[in-house]
Amino acid sequence: MARPSSFDREDALANARNLFWRKGFHATSLKDIEAALSLKPGSIYAAFGSKKDLFAEALKFYSAGVEEEFRDFMAQSRSPLSGLIGYVRSITASGATKMPSNACMVFKTALEMANEEPDLKELAARQLSNVADLFAETFDAARKAGEIAPDTDPHRAALKLQTSITGLRGMIESGLARDDVENLIDDIVSDIERLRVPTQNGV
Repeated sequence: MARPSSFDREDALANARNLFWRKGFHATSLKDIEAALSLKPGSIYAAFGSKKDLFAEALKFYSAGVEEEFRDFMAQSRSPLSGLIGYVRSITASGATKMPSNACMVFKTALEMANEEPDLKELAARQLSNVADLFAETFDAARKAGEIAPDTDPHRAALKLQTSITGLRGMIESGLARDDVENLIDDIVSDIERLRVPTQNGV
């Protein structure tokens, strides 16, 4: 079956991403997909293949958006370290938007696929690794700029930050009180600040 002439692949992927992000892979039915994409089954298969193929593409679409958002944020920052701190601070603003979930879609996928669908589990692991690499690149840039000590391990710092952010997003999704969320963000920022090399006047 041919796709309708009004078909927009990016819009369809955004709708699929939102659906899977909210419900997960297994809980999403073909009827759910038809409604979210406004497509008949034949058109869905023609455009994306199987449900699994659509999910994989939606997960990549989500990850690409996260990476683009981070790079755009860093491009507008005064320095690598201030960019990371600003990015962490922006999480509460992101949590206030009407997104399908505050929790990371990739991490939710990794948990859901822990004991099945090894190719989707592997895909999620790669996407998580890509984000860690982005953080590591930023910590490395901060090291080269003299913002943090030269013996700082960018990979280790990146994994710690990624773990903190992932946990924070999960707590926001669970309904944690706003004041507690802000306190956790302050703690994450403090961890980043501890890496900062003091200036000559001790600031």
